[in-house]
Formats: sequence, structure tokens, C-alpha cells
Amino acid sequence: MSTENRVLMLGAIALAMCAAPVAAQDSSPFLAPQFESKAQPLAANKSAITSEKPTAAQLRDRAARAEKSGDWEAAFSAYCELPIADRAVPEVREKVNAALRRVQQLRRHRDPGFQQFVNGLAIGDAVNLFAEVTAKVPGMFADQAKATPQQLWANGVEELNRALANPGFQQAFLDDPNPAKVDAFRTSLRTFWAKRIIADARDARASLKQLLAAAQDTFAIRVPAALAIEFVCGACCGLDEYTVFLNPSQPSESPEPTLDLTAYGIFLRFDNSNLFVDGVMPGSWAAFQVQQLHKGDRIARVNGQSMDMASPEALTDALRMSMNGSHELELAGATDAAMVRLPLALPTVWHRVVGSKDGIGHIRISEFQASTVRDLDLALAALKTQDVRAILLDLRGNRGGSFVAAVEVAKRFLPAGLIVSTQGQIGEVADRVFSSDFGMRAIDVPVVVLIDSETASAAEVVAAALRDNNQRTVRAVLVGMPTFGKGTIQYPLKLAAADDLDDMGKPRSKSGTVRLTIARLMAPNGKAINGVGVTPDFIVADPALQWEVALERALELIQPMRSLPPSQ
Repeated sequence: MSTENRVLMLGAIALAMCAAPVAAQDSSPFLAPQFESKAQPLAANKSAITSEKPTAAQLRDRAARAEKSGDWEAAFSAYCELPIADRAVPEVREKVNAALRRVQQLRRHRDPGFQQFVNGLAIGDAVNLFAEVTAKVPGMFADQAKATPQQLWANGVEELNRALANPGFQQAFLDDPNPAKVDAFRTSLRTFWAKRIIADARDARASLKQLLAAAQDTFAIRVPAALAIEFVCGACCGLDEYTVFLNPSQPSESPEPTLDLTAYGIFLRFDNSNLFVDGVMPGSWAAFQVQQLHKGDRIARVNGQSMDMASPEALTDALRMSMNGSHELELAGATDAAMVRLPLALPTVWHRVVGSKDGIGHIRISEFQASTVRDLDLALAALKTQDVRAILLDLRGNRGGSFVAAVEVAKRFLPAGLIVSTQGQIGEVADRVFSSDFGMRAIDVPVVVLIDSETASAAEVVAAALRDNNQRTVRAVLVGMPTFGKGTIQYPLKLAAADDLDDMGKPRSKSGTVRLTIARLMAPNGKAINGVGVTPDFIVADPALQWEVALERALELIQPMRSLPPSQ
């Protein structure tokens, strides 16, 4: 796996390239933009398909050597390969976050969108953006003590100090500076400017103006706004690994889906102007629902358009259309053809009966969206008609989504009990407890939950809730690997200090967004999810063996002496 992919997988939640939160259907302004829906967490137990994987000690040593040489992407890559248990150690986690912050900065400076943003920004607007961050973030960040105006200023000073040491930053925004003068100014940042007393946004604005004036007196600056925006970025990313400033060119909402079939779990390849199925992802929608699709099948038509001269462009054009409310794939065979229909709105929940003899149902939740609860209710109703006596709830690879949907999903399996609590400052996430009152409406069959190191965010809420509600009898058993450990809620705080009007007199957004952590999540046992994750009852690394162990546990739970008594 490439360094860039590892960066995306662990750090994407805070990077510009990340997927945005999935908005839940809730009237609350703070419960709507929930988790980073596709947090892209690293599968630590799948870091490389080799006969000999590096040990944790070797990876830490690799990271240390990369840090010493200034290769922060390599350092971050090594940390990403550490198992979750090693990354959760406080001192290692601190190093991971420090490396992530360095990587964010390096990528930001190379990003043409960022360069265009700061080049078009007036220095006064850039200073006002930092003042706006200083005014709004302290009252909204999950941990008020870590987001004081003084701490935001210190974060900004640190970020600018690092930026000035970066040749890429100097080349992009300074004007052939004298290295000795840059070093002298960096010294003043650490010894003088970092000690300025910042009580509020007014102090932040005045002090930043003075600092920028001192910098301009020391060396030539081609883009003064770039230095001020380093303060904005540093103030945000210095808070935690998930808070980040996004310039206007970076989407704060979920991007439009790409026109391909990977979302369904179908991989394609082009060969001699023909389109073939290259494989079906295990556990995907296609693996559950499309039994006639196999690797090597040739696709003759997509939505009625011939693939005789197939190309990525031809496929994209075909997928822009639909046939009878679905995408239609016509498979070519030696003597006949088969039609595969893919729904335009891909369900997030899939179900089947895996052992009609034993009555075991399998429910797979791929992510949490506004439609997930409805999809789950339909799946549970269908399984009930088939007299299932246990359910395998598969959350492997589920990278999160809507917090509200996760709470509602947990209720379906818990007649009563604590689901999750939040620690924050604002609105409905200010030290709030979420519990189930579903009573006899909750499904009363035993549950085995499958999790892995890609299970994250909202999926961890469900896993922790079922794990920690085993007081009277075994409600659920967890099988697999420790989860990713993202236990926070983010909110897109839109800034306005640099906004203006276009030629038609309409408001124009030029300020960007802070994707801000507004709450931390606590499992029912009172322990934090963030940085720790959820540990299964049975730790099993191999995915195939996970399935076997889950089936065994389900059969044990079906026994009459272990069944869950009716809700009172």
C-alpha cells in the first residue's frame, strides 16, 4: 500500500481529501452533521500481504528514523501500520498526531487549490479569519480547556514556525528570503511571540497584525495572507486529529458519487476493448444480492449501451443513464445472456439466512445513513418471517456515518440500557446520555457482532453498546479485531470573515469551513472510544476464521439456557 493511501486511510478524517459527514435527518443543527462517514481508517491487521510483516518495534524504529530525517510522510506511514493497540498507547498516539499534522501541512502547501485560495485573499481578511476562529471555536470544541484563545494562538505560532522551515512554503509564498533572517524570525516566534497574552479574539487580531508586520520588516513576503492562514490552520489542527480548516475549494459536504460500480462491490477491467468483471468484493452488496456475477464475466451492455468498444469514458456515459430505475448490466455468455440489475439508491443493509437448519440470520451494515434504520427494520422483519433464532451483525469495514442512525440501530437490539454518552459544550451533545427505551419492540434473539480494525465511528457506537449491555445474560458476543477508535462527532463550522458579494450582489462564500470536533463519545462502561476502540470478546485476525467463530458462538447462544428472556 502506498504512503499516500495510508495517509488517506488514517488521516483522511482531518485532511481535505476526506469524505464529509453524512447528514442525519434531524432538526438539530448539531446532530445533523454527524461523524465523518468514511473515515478511511487503516486496516492495521492487513498492512501488507507479505510472508513476514514488520513487528511493532521495527515500525516504531522506522518511524523514528523517518522523523529524524524529516520524512514525515514515511514516519506517518510507519505509524499507520502499527496495530491499533500500539497506536492507542498515549505517547505513540501523540507521535502519530504530530506526524499527521506535519503531513497535513506538507500536502496543504502543495495543493493548487490552497495556493489559489491564499493568493486571492486580502491580508486583512486572513487576519479576520483567525480572529473569527478564536471567537467561535472555544465555545464549541468538545474540550473547552484545550481551545482557549491562548492555546489557539500557541497552535498558530507553532504552525507558522514549521511552515517557515519548509522550502516548499518559502518558494510558494515568500520572495527569495535570506535564510539567516528567516531563522532569526523563527527564533522570535518561539521566544517572544509565543508568549503574547491572548485573552480574546480582539487580542488575537491585534497580535497577528503586529506579528505579520514584524515578518514583513524582516524578509520579503510575496503572499502575506499565507502566513495568517497558517495561524488559522494551526489553531484548528492543533486541537485534535479530526479538527481541520478547509479552504473554499475543499468540500465540507459528501462528494458526488463516482460513476463506477465499486460502491456495489463490483470491480471491472478493460481488455481489448471489452469490459469484464474483475471480481466481487466479499461482504459487499453484490456478493449478497448478485449470485450470477463472477470474475471473468464479459459485460455486453450497460443500460442498453453496447460495450463492444468499451472504455472508461464509454462506461461513464452509460452509467449517466438508468433503465427502469436501476443500472442494467447484460452479461454475455456462450449460449445465452443474463441481466443484472443494480439499484440506483444502494441500500446500506443487506440480509440473508446463512443456516436455515439452525435459524441463523446474517445482517451486514455497510455504513450508517439516514436510510439505514429503515433498511434494518425491513431486514429484521424479513428475517423474523424466516424464524431466525440468532443474528450475525456484520460491522466489518463499516467506517461510520450518521450518529443518530447508529443510536437508532442500537435500540433495535436493546430493549433498555445505555447506548452512548457524549461529552461536549453545545446543544444536544453537551454531556448527554443516549439510552434505549425500545422495550418489547427490540429483537429478542441473541446477537454475534463481527468487527475489525476498519470498524469506526458510528459502527463503534453500536458495537460498544451491545458489548456493554450483557448484565443479566449474554446479549451479544463480539468477534474479530479491535476497532479503529474514532469516538468523536464533527460539525462543519462555516466561517464568514472573508465573504463578499459577487457582481450580481449575491453573497459569495470565500472563507472556508472548520470541521470541528464538538463531542467525544463514551461507551456504556464509561470508557472513551476515541483512541481506544472496542475490543471483541474473541480476538480473531483471519476474516474467514472470524466467520467460523461467529457461527460457533451463535450456535452456543441459541441454546435454551443462554437465550435472552423477554423484556419486562
